[in-house]
Amino acid sequence: MEQKFKSSITLNLIKLIIWIIVSCLLWVIIFSIVSPEEAEKMVEPFPHAVFVCGVATALLVMFIINYNAANKERQNIKAEFSNIKVLNKRSTILLEKANKVADKYMTHERTTQVGVAKERKSPKVPFTKKIRSASQFENAIESYPDLKANESIMELLRQIRESENAISNAKIAYNDYVAKYNTMIHNFPFSLIRKLLKFEDETFYQEEEDIISDEELGI
Repeated sequence: MEQKFKSSITLNLIKLIIWIIVSCLLWVIIFSIVSPEEAEKMVEPFPHAVFVCGVATALLVMFIINYNAANKERQNIKAEFSNIKVLNKRSTILLEKANKVADKYMTHERTTQVGVAKERKSPKVPFTKKIRSASQFENAIESYPDLKANESIMELLRQIRESENAISNAKIAYNDYVAKYNTMIHNFPFSLIRKLLKFEDETFYQEEEDIISDEELGI
């Protein structure tokens, strides 16, 4: 990361030098046009005006470019975070459906096992783990041929997988935008006034710890 940051600084310095050269040439043309006709050479309003105006113009141009780029990345971060929230909500709904399916088709087995256990005077109710992912749902229906043959159930499994992939891609995109944004706001010359414009570092997306619920623990 540090090497990447140094490379970014070097690249921006090269860009700044190029913009200074271009800006100086532009001001040479401007001063040449406004110079009196009787003057044998270009007249500058003050000593080294071409260089001073060229540097100022280059800094202004780079600032505007960096500002627009950083602002765009900041908006991308907000949009991607909103996408993650929407996708997480959809995933939660799909997993709730998966748990309802599992509960429905496993009730008979649990009841049968409890009946057998009572006859043996050793009642044991099988523990059913809450489904949290497509792989867990797939494992849950693996032993039920009728479920595997049900097109709606398999479509639900497909949608859960699709939702998980979409969330994963959205998180990667979010962190990419954060990395680009954080780099941009530290680029010169934008870094000189970024705090005045309230451009603060964004934090990378971190996975929330999936804590098992009290209901699952039976407490």
